Amino acid sequence: MHKDIKGTQKKPVFAELIGCLIAPLLVFLAVFWLRSFSLHYKSESSADIMCYCFLIVPFVAAMNAFQQRKVVDPKLMILLALMSLAAWLSAVILGDFNFHFNMKPFYDVRQLNNYPAVDPAKYGGQQLMDAGMIEFTPGTKLLPQKSMGFKDGDVYCVAPIVSGSTNQSTYDFWAVGVNCCSGRVPDFECGEYSNLHSMKGLRLMDQEKREMFRLVVTKAEAEFNLKVSHPIFLYWLSDPESEVRAYQDDGWKYFVTVSFSFFCIQLAVLAVATIAFAKV
Repeated sequence: MHKDIKGTQKKPVFAELIGCLIAPLLVFLAVFWLRSFSLHYKSESSADIMCYCFLIVPFVAAMNAFQQRKVVDPKLMILLALMSLAAWLSAVILGDFNFHFNMKPFYDVRQLNNYPAVDPAKYGGQQLMDAGMIEFTPGTKLLPQKSMGFKDGDVYCVAPIVSGSTNQSTYDFWAVGVNCCSGRVPDFECGEYSNLHSMKGLRLMDQEKREMFRLVVTKAEAEFNLKVSHPIFLYWLSDPESEVRAYQDDGWKYFVTVSFSFFCIQLAVLAVATIAFAKV
């Protein structure tokens, strides 16, 4: 008789332990995905609303713990509420980090157009304002002797991209980089500057950096008497498509790695809590 009673007491406890493992994990994965990927980019408000909906899990767990506190031991239900809330907060913070540093640059570039066979002497920046990637005509090169740097914490470096076939009057295409020049003399060493086969550019999407590079170009414009109408800032690369795919790959790797790490931390917390509750 005593064994039967003991067995019936263990079953609900075991079920609650499984719930403390599964429910927070599902909350974390769902919110982490919503904050990291395409829905956040297409409609941030929709992603926010859906994320807030998952707060119902810790809310319901807390309400159950409060209502059942005089009937059963509420410790596991309180643990479920705390772990679910921690999962939600962690997913929002880590998901936003993943989105802004990995996935947003990927989606931004994918929204723009690719332009092949662009001669810097024949095209201006205003004609290619929607460019994400630009492939220049053979012979196009950097002009490091007219490069410029400016130090503001980091050193922001720019160099004009010039046509290899003819002289040009307007310099609207600029290769850029951070901490790859001295800022004192023209010594631009950013991206694949030494690769003679590099004739492609990947658009800089960071608005804050763009403003800094615009200041440096203005400085170069005055220093070297250049005409700049609508500057476009590019990372000088031989294969910008691989760089774009790397953003996506890094975003998914981050998602998988962090999700697995969260699961391991959950197991550890649950094990410690179970031991502590048993001693109490």
